[in-house]
Amino acid sequence: MKSILREKRRSAGYARDRMKLLLISERIECSPQMIKMLRSDLIHTVKKYVVVEEDQVRVKISKDPAVIMAYIPVLTKKD
Repeated sequence: MKSILREKRRSAGYARDRMKLLLISERIECSPQMIKMLRSDLIHTVKKYVVVEEDQVRVKISKDPAVIMAYIPVLTKKD
């Protein structure tokens, strides 16, 4: 049981660190590669809890104000 909790914390930490990197890089122009990595991380993290339609996921970043918007269609809850 502890290893499951440790794994969840680890992936959450990775996602948090990637988000920080993205926010920092956005201030100096975010690359398309970074957006793809963010999209991939979001899908990976959300798929632990729900079934999503991966090909329909959209990520948009606006600069003023600095906002990340994600459209993630959820099909069902995972058991």
